[in-house]
Amino acid sequence: MNPIYFWAVLAGLIWPLVAAGQETAPPLPLAPPELRAELITQRHVVLASDFAARVLEIAPEEGQSFKQGDLLVRFDCSLEKAQLERAQAQVKAAETKVSVQQRLSHLNATSRMEEELAAAEAATARAEMKIIQVRISRCELTAPFSGRVAERMAQPHQYVKAGDPLMEILDPNALQAVFLLPSRYLSHLAKGDAFKIHIDETSATYTALVTAIGARIDALSQSVKIVGRITGDHPELLPGMSGQAALEISSKLP
Repeated sequence: MNPIYFWAVLAGLIWPLVAAGQETAPPLPLAPPELRAELITQRHVVLASDFAARVLEIAPEEGQSFKQGDLLVRFDCSLEKAQLERAQAQVKAAETKVSVQQRLSHLNATSRMEEELAAAEAATARAEMKIIQVRISRCELTAPFSGRVAERMAQPHQYVKAGDPLMEILDPNALQAVFLLPSRYLSHLAKGDAFKIHIDETSATYTALVTAIGARIDALSQSVKIVGRITGDHPELLPGMSGQAALEISSKLP
C-alpha cells in the first residue's frame, strides 16, 4: 500500500475522534430551572416555663399580634412570694445579729470567730433571698420582640413543669425567602444580587436580595442553599408561604 495513502486514511479516521473530544460543554441556559422557594421568619422562638407552676394568664390567642414587652404569660407565684417574705425576715435577723456582734467586738465582749460566723449567716440569707427574687422575676414572661402567636401549647389554670413549652411566637415582618440553587450556577450569583419571587398564595411577585449563600454544596442534589430578604413592607406575606424564585443572572453568563 502506498504509504501516503495509508497515512491519509488513518488521519481521516482519527481526526473526527479528536474533534469530538475537543467539543465544549453546552452553555448554561439563561435561567435556572424552576426554583421553589419558601418564606421563613428570622425571629422565631418557643417560650417555655422555667419552673413548675400553674398558669394564671396566657394573654394572646393564636394569630393575635403583640408588641415587644407585652405580657404573654403569668404564673401563680404565691408560694414564691411567701418564701420571699420569709427570706427577707431572715436577712433582717441575720443583719441584726451582725450589728450586735460588731458592737460587742468594740467592747471586746465577743470573739472574732463569732463575728465572722454572723457575717457569713447574713451573706447566706441575702443569697437565698436573691434566688427567690430571680424566680419571682420569671413569674411573668414578656414578649422579646413584636410579632404574632403561631401556636399556644398551654391554657389558663393549667399546671406546667419546668421546660414545658407554652407558646410559639414569630415575627412575620422579618421574612426570608429560602431556596436551593443548582451548584453549577453558583459562580454567577453573589450576595446583594436581586431576584424575583412569585408567591402562590398572593398571586403577586416581589423583589428580594440575596443575603446569604450556603457554605456547603449537597453532593446528592448538587445544590446550595440561598437565602434572600424581601424588600419593602408586605403585611399580606406570612411564614410558610411558597412560590417560585427567578434569578436575574442572565447578564453574567458567559
